[in-house]
Amino acid sequence: MSQISSEWNNEAYVSLHLVQKMLQMAGLPAKSGYSHWYPEFKIKKLRNCRKKWWVDFYIEDLNRYINFLVEIKSAIARIDDSARYQLYTYLNYSNTRFGLLIDPFRLEVYELTNGQFNLITKHTIKDPTRVEPIAEFLRDFLFTINMRTISIHTSKGGVGKTTLVINLAFELAKQGNRVLVVDLDDQANASLVLGVNRADEIDNASSLEEVEQILDDFAGRKELIDFLKADKGLGFNYMDYVYSSQFNKYINYYIWGINGKIDVIPGSYRTKDAEIGSRPYRQELLNKGLQKSDIAKDYDYVIIDTPPSYTDITWNGVCAAQYMVIPSQMEYLSAYGINNPIKQVKEIEQNTEGKRGKIIGIVPFMTRGTNLNRTMKELIKNRFERQNISMLQEIQHSTYVGEALKARQPMSVYAEKTGKGKNVAYQFISLTQEIIRIINTIEKN
Repeated sequence: MSQISSEWNNEAYVSLHLVQKMLQMAGLPAKSGYSHWYPEFKIKKLRNCRKKWWVDFYIEDLNRYINFLVEIKSAIARIDDSARYQLYTYLNYSNTRFGLLIDPFRLEVYELTNGQFNLITKHTIKDPTRVEPIAEFLRDFLFTINMRTISIHTSKGGVGKTTLVINLAFELAKQGNRVLVVDLDDQANASLVLGVNRADEIDNASSLEEVEQILDDFAGRKELIDFLKADKGLGFNYMDYVYSSQFNKYINYYIWGINGKIDVIPGSYRTKDAEIGSRPYRQELLNKGLQKSDIAKDYDYVIIDTPPSYTDITWNGVCAAQYMVIPSQMEYLSAYGINNPIKQVKEIEQNTEGKRGKIIGIVPFMTRGTNLNRTMKELIKNRFERQNISMLQEIQHSTYVGEALKARQPMSVYAEKTGKGKNVAYQFISLTQEIIRIINTIEKN
């Protein structure tokens, strides 16, 4: 860029005509249901330090569960090492992961993790009056660090919901993704199969007294209901509620060098509406917990297993989900259970301006190839495609799916170990790839 007007020497002018326009064009309005700007945001300082710090903007991107700082420099001040150290200080004392440095000539994006302050991407600004290319760069960056939340939801039990949760989580982790499973179902089957409800210890117990001791220890742990009820203020640590899945041994054993993992916020018989009482916003406790707990810095996907009921706990899973997948058997009663989840999600989508509640599609589950299955599949496809809801990769009926669950193994591991159920294992792989592809398309558009 050769020449710019002298107005760009004023930081307030840069803020108004470049930064604020960039944020708006990048899909981050100043105040909405999914983003907030906090101008002249005060940074907490050391008690004995007299110096006061204010960063130009603190941005909450509630849709992506990301917060970041923006520090602005004028055409005269420019970005230099002093400005970079300034941003490092702000990130450090505000406990914020990402920060943007911007002047009329360049935009630099930094990340502070584990005490390491690194430039992760940058953009040369050819003309500060042309904001769209700069906003596009910011959108692309936010796309790369987006934590995705997917709810697996249906209003009828026994259709394979938990089976889909655990296999989707494993296939995502196999690709190097960090996955958090949130078990909202009071039956806690996902927690059980994923190995965080101490099922192996109970199976191997040699006496009733030993089982009772395991259950007593188990009762004292922090879990999903405690996460929902906890004050998310100073001192809150979401890791107190997270447990590593037994499935991680398969990721590390079968797939060398992959950094993916599965963690779980487990459920239990305590996951009841009565536990959360009449708290304000009691249907949004999970969503607010994900937003305020800094979980997004440690996970790429959150998979939510919802109960097949209409309770405040269920609504927590619906409200927190950017995306929803609906499993259904291809029979009359199961197909009837598709309508209510769609109505729920449509309401959320409207209330959040499309930032929550996007339906990825319907998964035909446990299909048998019978005339009834084929007829119902065609009926459901025709009915819901008119609402732009697609039929996804089907999962065929197989006794090996139940055997894999009993062995507490993901389907692809069970198939590799036994040589059985390879077709179904591939269907889970194909379904996962399809879900990722659809989400990528939605977010890019």
